[in-house]
Amino acid sequence: MRKSTLIIAIVLGVTAISFAFYTTTEVAFTRSIDEGNQSQLNYINFNVVAPAPEMDSVEFNPEFDQTIHKFLDRWDIKGASVAVMKDNKLIYSKGYGYTNIDTKEPTDTKHLFRIASASKLITAITIMKMVDDGIIDLDDNVFGKKGILSHYDEMKDSNHKKVKVKHLLNHKGGWSWRDGDFMFQAAKIKRIMNLQGPPSEDDIIEFVLKHRRLRYKPGTQYAYSNFGYMLLGKIIEQKTGTSYENYVNHNILEPNGIYGMRISGNYEWERRPFEVHYYNHPGAYKFESFDGNYESVNKPYGGSDINTLGAAGGWIANASQLAKLVTLVDPNNAYQLLSDESRSMMVAGNSYKDAYGWKGAKGENFWRTGTLAGSACFINRKDNGYTYVVILNSSVWMGHKFNRYIKWMMDKAIWKLENHDRNLFYQNPTASSILPMAL
Repeated sequence: MRKSTLIIAIVLGVTAISFAFYTTTEVAFTRSIDEGNQSQLNYINFNVVAPAPEMDSVEFNPEFDQTIHKFLDRWDIKGASVAVMKDNKLIYSKGYGYTNIDTKEPTDTKHLFRIASASKLITAITIMKMVDDGIIDLDDNVFGKKGILSHYDEMKDSNHKKVKVKHLLNHKGGWSWRDGDFMFQAAKIKRIMNLQGPPSEDDIIEFVLKHRRLRYKPGTQYAYSNFGYMLLGKIIEQKTGTSYENYVNHNILEPNGIYGMRISGNYEWERRPFEVHYYNHPGAYKFESFDGNYESVNKPYGGSDINTLGAAGGWIANASQLAKLVTLVDPNNAYQLLSDESRSMMVAGNSYKDAYGWKGAKGENFWRTGTLAGSACFINRKDNGYTYVVILNSSVWMGHKFNRYIKWMMDKAIWKLENHDRNLFYQNPTASSILPMAL
C-alpha cells in the first residue's frame, strides 16, 4: 500500500472514531477527569460546532477589573463571567476568578454557568417567536379538550382548563406559593404518587392537576411560578415534536450566533463540557438529594433537580451569550428576532410584574435575575444604552436579594469603560470545536 494511501486511511479512521463520540448538539462522552484540564485528553479540531464563543476583551481595563475582583473577594465569590454592552455593541467581556478552586483553573469567556431563572427569558423569547410564526396563540388553552396539553385529562380543579399560554408567561396561572414551589417538591411528589424514582416533568404536572386547586382565577393574580415556565417548555415540545432544548438551540440560539448553551445536569459528575464548578456559601446546610439516593449533599449538586427545572431555570451560558440574547429583543437594535408587537408585549403592562420572561420592566429598563444554590445571574438592560450581564458560580447567604448588590456594583463600574467603538461580537471569530480523540 502506498504511503499516501495509508495516511489517508488513517485520517479517515480517526475522523470516524471522533464522530462516534460526538453529536452536533453536545460532546457526547463520559468525563472521568475534570473537563477543564484539557491537557489530559488528545483533541482534533474539526470546526463543527463551537462549545461557546470566546469573546475576551483584547484591551483590558484595570480599573473595571479591580472593581470586579474587589467585589468577588468581599463576598467570597469563586468565579464570574461578566459582559458589558453599549448600544448593543459588546464592549467588554471577561472571566474572573476560578472555575475550580481546587485546580485553580482560571475562568474565561468559554466557561458556562448555571443561569437559574434567567432561563425564563430564553423560554419567553422562544414562545413569542412561535407566536409570530403562527405556531402558538397567546390565548390558547393549556389544558382541557382543546388545550395544547390536552393529554393531561385528570384534574381536581376544572379551573385548570381556563389557564392560557399568556397566563404562564407573566406568572398569572392561578397557582400560589402557599402550596410551595412544585418544582422543588420531589420527595413529597414521589411519596404521594408512589413513584419508584424522582418525579419527571409529566409526574409533576399530573401531581398538580390531580392533587392541587388553583388559588386564583387565571389572569387575575401574580404569583411567581417555576411550574408555569416548565409548562411552557412542555408546550414547545408538544407543538414542535422535538425536545425543548433542541428546539431552542436550533431555532433561536444557533441561527443567531449563540452556540454551546445547554440544560445543566444535577450532580458534579454530570457537568456539561466547559461548565464551571458551583460553591454554596460557607455554613450552608446539607440536604438529602432530590432523588433520595444520598442522605447528605451540598445543595448545588443533588439538592435540586436542575435538569427537570429546564425551561424555568436549567440553562447554562456565559455572560456574552446572554448579552447577545438581549440584543435580539432590544428595541434599539436594528435586527429584531421578534415582531414589534411581540417584543413590546414582553415589556408592557400595568406593572413591572406583567413582563414576559423578564423579571420586571419599567420604561426602557428591563431586568432578569436568577438564583440557585451555588450560582447567581443578573441581566440589566438600562435606558442609557448600557446592558450588563453578571453570572457567578458561588452563592451568598442572602439568596436572591444579593442581586441588588451586583446592580449597585455594576452601575458604578460601567462608567470606567471608555472604548465604545469596538464590538466583540464581530471582533473575535467563534471558537472552533474541540472533539475528543481519546478518553
